[in-house]
Amino acid sequence: MPSEFDKEPCCGISLLKYILFIFNFFLLLGGGAVLGVGIWTLITKYEYVNLLCNDAYTIATYTLIVSGAIVIIVAAMGCIGAVQEHKCCLLFYFTLLLFICLVELIVGVFVYAYRGQIEVELEKCLNESITINYGMDGQESFTKEYDSLQETFKCCGAGSYLDWKSSEWKLQGKAGNLSTPATCCITYSPYCSVRDHHSNIHRIGCVEGLTRFLQDHLVIVGAVCVAIAGVEIFGLVFSMCLYCHLKYEEAEPY
Repeated sequence: MPSEFDKEPCCGISLLKYILFIFNFFLLLGGGAVLGVGIWTLITKYEYVNLLCNDAYTIATYTLIVSGAIVIIVAAMGCIGAVQEHKCCLLFYFTLLLFICLVELIVGVFVYAYRGQIEVELEKCLNESITINYGMDGQESFTKEYDSLQETFKCCGAGSYLDWKSSEWKLQGKAGNLSTPATCCITYSPYCSVRDHHSNIHRIGCVEGLTRFLQDHLVIVGAVCVAIAGVEIFGLVFSMCLYCHLKYEEAEPY
C-alpha cells in the first residue's frame, strides 16, 4: 500500500531514493578522488618522507588511501540500500559514512595544524640527521636521499651550508678536503665543494624549500578531506531521512 509520504512533493520516498542514489554516485567519484590523492602522495610526493623524524605525514597519507577505498564501498552500499529500500543496509551505510566523515575531518584539521609545525620540526630533524647519518657506513640510503634533496631544491645543509662543519662526515675525515657535499655546488665540477665560497656553494639550507614542498601538498590533502567530509554530511541527512520514512511506512497500518 503506498505511503502518504509518496504523495509529498518534496520529501517522498521515491524522491529521496533518487536523491540518495545520485548523491552516492557523486560520493563514489569523491571517494575515488580521495583515493587518488592518497596514491598520488604515495607515488610522487613521498621522496623525502624518510628524512622526517616522525610518521605523521605517512599516517595521514595511508589514512587518506584507506578512507577513499572505504568511501567507494560505502557509496556502493548506499546505492543498493536506496534502490532496494533495505533499512539495515541504510543504517549500516549511515554508521560507516558517519565514521568516515569524522575520520576525514580529523585528518583535514590535523594536516592544517601540522603545517605550522613542519618548519620547526624539519630544522631540528634535518640538522640532527645530517650531523649523525650523512656519509656514514650503513646510511647510504639516507645519504643518497639528502643529496637528491640538495640538488632538487638547490640548497645546502639544514639551516645553512655551515651545518656541514659539525657533521660526523666532516669530523671523522670522511669528507676528505671537501667543505660540503658536491651536491651543494651551484655548478658541479670535480672538487667543486673544496671551498665554501658563495660563488660556488648554495648558502640557503634545505629546511626552507622542503617546508614549502610539504606545506603546499598538505593544503591539497586537507582541502580534499574537508570538502569530501562536507559533502558526506548531506548523505547522512538523506540516508537517515529515507530510513525514517521506510520505518514509518513499515509501521503504518493498512
